[in-house]
Amino acid sequence: MSEHQSPARPHHSESRSHAAAPPEPPRQEQLTPAEKSLMRRLTEVLRFADFMALLMVAATAFSAYAAWRTAQVTSHIFALEERPFVGLEGVTFEQGDTPNPRAVVEYRNFGKIPASGAILTVVALADGKRIADMPNEMTSVSAGVLSPGVPHFFYTYFPVDTYKSVVTGKARLMLHVRAEYKGAGGEPFCYTERVSSTIVRRVSGRSAEPTVAVNRIFTEADIY
Repeated sequence: MSEHQSPARPHHSESRSHAAAPPEPPRQEQLTPAEKSLMRRLTEVLRFADFMALLMVAATAFSAYAAWRTAQVTSHIFALEERPFVGLEGVTFEQGDTPNPRAVVEYRNFGKIPASGAILTVVALADGKRIADMPNEMTSVSAGVLSPGVPHFFYTYFPVDTYKSVVTGKARLMLHVRAEYKGAGGEPFCYTERVSSTIVRRVSGRSAEPTVAVNRIFTEADIY
Protein backbone atom coordinates (compact mmCIF):
# COMPACT_ATOMS: atom_id res chain seq x y z
CA MET A 1 0.00 0.00 0.00
CA SER A 2 1.56 3.27 -1.15
CA GLU A 3 1.70 6.25 1.11
CA HIS A 4 0.43 9.64 -0.20
CA GLN A 5 2.41 12.60 0.99
CA SER A 6 0.73 15.96 0.92
CA PRO A 7 2.87 19.09 0.48
CA ALA A 8 3.48 21.09 3.55
CA ARG A 9 1.65 24.36 3.73
CA PRO A 10 3.71 27.36 4.63
CA HIS A 11 2.76 29.08 7.77
CA HIS A 12 2.00 32.74 7.86
CA SER A 13 4.49 33.23 10.65
CA GLU A 14 7.34 31.96 8.46
CA SER A 15 6.43 34.31 5.55
CA ARG A 16 6.35 37.22 7.93
CA SER A 17 9.76 36.33 9.30
CA HIS A 18 11.33 36.18 5.81
CA ALA A 19 9.84 39.55 4.62
CA ALA A 20 12.27 42.55 4.66
CA ALA A 21 11.66 45.00 7.43
CA PRO A 22 11.00 48.63 6.27
CA PRO A 23 13.92 51.07 6.91
CA GLU A 24 13.60 53.21 9.91
CA PRO A 25 13.44 56.98 9.22
CA PRO A 26 16.59 58.92 10.24
CA ARG A 27 16.41 60.54 13.53
CA GLN A 28 16.36 64.31 13.42
CA GLU A 29 18.76 65.75 15.90
CA GLN A 30 17.35 68.74 17.66
CA LEU A 31 19.70 71.74 18.16
CA THR A 32 19.88 73.28 21.52
CA PRO A 33 19.15 77.02 21.89
CA ALA A 34 22.86 77.69 22.44
CA GLU A 35 23.74 75.92 19.18
CA LYS A 36 21.07 77.83 17.29
CA SER A 37 22.41 81.10 18.65
CA LEU A 38 25.93 80.12 17.60
CA MET A 39 24.71 79.27 14.10
CA ARG A 40 23.02 82.66 13.80
CA ARG A 41 26.20 84.39 14.87
CA LEU A 42 28.29 82.45 12.39
CA THR A 43 25.83 83.33 9.62
CA GLU A 44 26.02 87.01 10.51
CA VAL A 45 29.81 86.88 10.57
CA LEU A 46 29.92 85.27 7.13
CA ARG A 47 27.54 87.85 5.72
CA PHE A 48 29.63 90.67 7.18
CA ALA A 49 32.80 89.11 5.74
CA ASP A 50 31.16 88.92 2.29
CA PHE A 51 30.08 92.55 2.60
CA MET A 52 33.60 93.63 3.58
CA ALA A 53 35.07 91.67 0.67
CA LEU A 54 32.66 93.45 -1.69
CA LEU A 55 33.72 96.80 -0.24
CA MET A 56 37.38 95.90 -0.71
CA VAL A 57 36.75 95.01 -4.36
CA ALA A 58 34.92 98.31 -4.90
CA ALA A 59 37.69 100.24 -3.16
CA THR A 60 40.31 98.53 -5.33
CA ALA A 61 38.33 99.38 -8.47
CA PHE A 62 37.96 103.03 -7.46
CA SER A 63 41.65 103.24 -6.58
CA ALA A 64 42.61 101.80 -9.96
CA TYR A 65 40.36 104.30 -11.74
CA ALA A 66 41.76 107.18 -9.69
CA ALA A 67 45.33 106.10 -10.52
CA TRP A 68 44.47 105.82 -14.22
CA ARG A 69 42.81 109.22 -14.20
CA THR A 70 45.76 110.79 -12.41
CA ALA A 71 48.12 109.30 -14.97
CA GLN A 72 45.98 110.71 -17.79
CA VAL A 73 45.95 114.20 -16.27
CA THR A 74 49.68 114.08 -15.57
CA SER A 75 50.39 112.95 -19.11
CA HIS A 76 48.22 115.74 -20.49
CA ILE A 77 49.95 118.36 -18.32
CA PHE A 78 53.35 117.02 -19.35
CA ALA A 79 52.31 117.09 -23.01
CA LEU A 80 51.29 120.73 -22.67
CA GLU A 81 54.36 121.78 -20.73
CA GLU A 82 57.04 119.78 -22.49
CA ARG A 83 56.26 120.59 -26.11
CA PRO A 84 57.19 123.25 -28.66
CA PHE A 85 54.99 126.30 -29.24
CA VAL A 86 55.74 128.04 -32.53
CA GLY A 87 54.16 131.43 -32.97
CA LEU A 88 54.47 134.91 -34.37
CA GLU A 89 56.69 137.44 -32.59
CA GLY A 90 56.26 140.50 -34.82
CA VAL A 91 56.20 142.05 -38.29
CA THR A 92 58.36 144.92 -39.58
CA PHE A 93 59.14 146.57 -42.92
CA GLU A 94 62.58 146.71 -44.50
CA GLN A 95 64.16 148.10 -47.65
CA GLY A 96 61.37 150.60 -48.15
CA ASP A 97 63.58 152.86 -50.28
CA THR A 98 64.71 150.07 -52.61
CA PRO A 99 63.04 148.37 -55.59
CA ASN A 100 62.41 145.33 -53.35
CA PRO A 101 60.55 146.41 -50.21
CA ARG A 102 59.63 143.57 -47.92
CA ALA A 103 57.84 142.61 -44.72
CA VAL A 104 59.84 140.67 -42.19
CA VAL A 105 57.85 138.09 -40.23
CA GLU A 106 59.64 137.09 -37.04
CA TYR A 107 58.59 133.80 -35.51
CA ARG A 108 59.93 131.79 -32.60
CA ASN A 109 59.53 128.61 -30.66
CA PHE A 110 58.07 129.73 -27.32
CA GLY A 111 58.12 126.22 -25.88
CA LYS A 112 60.72 124.41 -23.80
CA ILE A 113 61.86 121.79 -26.31
CA PRO A 114 62.91 122.11 -29.97
CA ALA A 115 60.43 121.77 -32.81
CA SER A 116 61.36 119.64 -35.79
CA GLY A 117 60.18 119.54 -39.38
CA ALA A 118 58.92 123.13 -39.20
CA ILE A 119 57.33 124.54 -42.35
CA LEU A 120 56.25 128.19 -42.39
CA THR A 121 53.85 129.64 -44.94
CA VAL A 122 53.03 133.33 -45.27
CA VAL A 123 50.43 134.73 -47.69
CA ALA A 124 50.14 138.53 -48.04
CA LEU A 125 46.94 140.33 -49.01
CA ALA A 126 46.27 144.01 -49.71
CA ASP A 127 42.66 145.06 -49.25
CA GLY A 128 41.64 141.41 -49.30
CA LYS A 129 43.40 140.61 -52.58
CA ARG A 130 46.42 138.36 -52.66
CA ILE A 131 49.62 140.17 -53.56
CA ALA A 132 51.32 138.61 -56.56
CA ASP A 133 54.51 136.77 -55.73
CA MET A 134 57.74 138.37 -56.83
CA PRO A 135 60.10 136.45 -59.13
CA ASN A 136 61.94 133.64 -57.33
CA GLU A 137 59.93 134.28 -54.17
CA MET A 138 58.72 131.40 -52.02
CA THR A 139 55.55 131.53 -49.98
CA SER A 140 56.69 128.58 -47.84
CA VAL A 141 60.00 127.77 -46.26
CA SER A 142 61.24 124.60 -44.57
CA ALA A 143 62.78 125.87 -41.35
CA GLY A 144 63.73 122.44 -40.02
CA VAL A 145 64.55 122.50 -36.31
CA LEU A 146 63.44 125.51 -34.26
CA SER A 147 65.26 125.85 -30.96
CA PRO A 148 63.44 127.50 -28.06
CA GLY A 149 63.74 131.28 -27.92
CA VAL A 150 65.78 131.66 -31.11
CA PRO A 151 64.35 134.24 -33.56
CA HIS A 152 63.65 133.14 -37.12
CA PHE A 153 62.63 135.34 -40.04
CA PHE A 154 60.48 134.99 -43.12
CA TYR A 155 60.61 137.64 -45.86
CA THR A 156 57.65 138.64 -47.98
CA TYR A 157 58.37 141.03 -50.86
CA PHE A 158 55.96 143.56 -52.36
CA PRO A 159 55.78 145.55 -55.57
CA VAL A 160 56.82 149.14 -55.01
CA ASP A 161 53.36 150.57 -55.72
CA THR A 162 51.73 148.10 -53.31
CA TYR A 163 54.26 148.94 -50.63
CA LYS A 164 53.63 152.66 -51.05
CA SER A 165 49.89 152.13 -50.81
CA VAL A 166 50.33 150.18 -47.62
CA VAL A 167 52.72 152.59 -45.89
CA THR A 168 50.60 155.60 -46.84
CA GLY A 169 47.49 153.97 -45.45
CA LYS A 170 45.68 153.72 -48.79
CA ALA A 171 45.71 149.89 -48.61
CA ARG A 172 45.43 147.57 -45.64
CA LEU A 173 47.90 144.74 -45.39
CA MET A 174 46.93 141.36 -43.99
CA LEU A 175 49.23 138.40 -43.54
CA HIS A 176 48.12 134.79 -43.19
CA VAL A 177 50.77 132.93 -41.22
CA ARG A 178 50.74 129.18 -40.86
CA ALA A 179 53.33 127.03 -39.10
CA GLU A 180 53.40 123.25 -39.19
CA TYR A 181 55.86 121.42 -36.97
CA LYS A 182 56.42 118.33 -34.85
CA GLY A 183 57.18 117.66 -31.21
CA ALA A 184 59.84 115.48 -29.63
CA GLY A 185 57.80 112.33 -30.18
CA GLY A 186 56.83 113.20 -33.74
CA GLU A 187 53.42 114.61 -32.77
CA PRO A 188 52.14 116.99 -35.47
CA PHE A 189 51.15 120.54 -34.48
CA CYS A 190 49.75 123.40 -36.48
CA TYR A 191 49.56 127.11 -35.70
CA THR A 192 47.56 129.52 -37.87
CA GLU A 193 47.21 133.25 -37.39
CA ARG A 194 45.94 136.17 -39.41
CA VAL A 195 47.35 139.60 -38.66
CA SER A 196 46.57 143.01 -40.05
CA SER A 197 48.98 145.94 -40.15
CA THR A 198 48.70 149.45 -38.87
CA ILE A 199 51.47 151.71 -40.14
CA VAL A 200 53.25 153.80 -37.53
CA ARG A 201 55.87 156.31 -38.67
CA ARG A 202 58.87 156.82 -36.42
CA VAL A 203 61.29 159.61 -37.30
CA SER A 204 64.89 158.67 -36.64
CA GLY A 205 67.50 161.10 -37.86
CA ARG A 206 66.97 162.10 -41.46
CA SER A 207 64.65 159.31 -42.53
CA ALA A 208 61.19 158.31 -41.42
CA GLU A 209 61.20 154.54 -41.20
CA PRO A 210 57.70 153.04 -41.23
CA THR A 211 57.06 150.18 -38.87
CA VAL A 212 54.14 147.82 -38.51
CA ALA A 213 52.00 147.50 -35.41
CA VAL A 214 50.54 144.02 -35.52
CA ASN A 215 46.86 143.60 -34.71
CA ARG A 216 45.99 140.00 -34.00
CA ILE A 217 42.68 139.37 -35.76
CA PHE A 218 42.31 135.62 -35.40
CA THR A 219 44.30 132.84 -33.82
CA GLU A 220 43.43 129.23 -34.50
CA ALA A 221 44.04 126.75 -31.72
CA ASP A 222 46.84 124.22 -32.04
CA ILE A 223 45.84 121.03 -33.82
CA TYR A 224 46.98 117.77 -32.25
